[in-house]
Amino acid sequence: MPGSGMVLIELLIAAAIAGLLLAVVLVVYGSILNTVVLQNRWRDKIMPGADAIDFVVRDLACAVIPFGVTNRPFTAVYAEKSEEVLKMSLYSAFPTRSEASERAGSSNDLRGYSIGHVVYSLRGAGGTEEFVLVRECSSFRVPSHNLLSSGREKWRGIKKLDINFFDGSGWTNQWGYGKDTNALPQAARIRLIAGENDSREIASEVFINAGRQIVTEKSIQNSSP
Repeated sequence: MPGSGMVLIELLIAAAIAGLLLAVVLVVYGSILNTVVLQNRWRDKIMPGADAIDFVVRDLACAVIPFGVTNRPFTAVYAEKSEEVLKMSLYSAFPTRSEASERAGSSNDLRGYSIGHVVYSLRGAGGTEEFVLVRECSSFRVPSHNLLSSGREKWRGIKKLDINFFDGSGWTNQWGYGKDTNALPQAARIRLIAGENDSREIASEVFINAGRQIVTEKSIQNSSP
């Protein structure tokens, strides 16, 4: 009967349109899922390297020479023929919150700092072409509850790590021996390669404020004509 319902051809057309829409949705969903999987794989390979370089940059930027320290305040040595390819030792300052801010739950009231002795070592990973970067930090003289100023971190899958230091006239990959025994670098360049089949390079440059000479206002006045 005319007008009593959908005929067979209309049902077939509706089914075809529904199937086409479903196919488009599945293609888009599959593409998104594949992108997420690829991003997760890339993150799993590269993020350890990015996390490691963040730690190195932060420690170098806050490098200090603590009052009363008796050993060399900053050393870095490369030994390619040794199992420990790189060893870098420095003192770094870490901001701490006051007791009032701790009770209030605030993270913006920074009224002090703690100092930690940080040691980085780049070691071979069991005869493979990869390395393990280890960061060990201990509180300097005064115990601290700051997680950054005490503890141990480890990053695997490192292919290469180069750190060069600026002494005011040029760059070098060694520090703490000879004329630079009791000084800090003025800046550092870090180049890290991480990843398995898809190795990526991450690079950064950091200024070390405590390593640069600061001219006092009185000195500027005395030197002016």
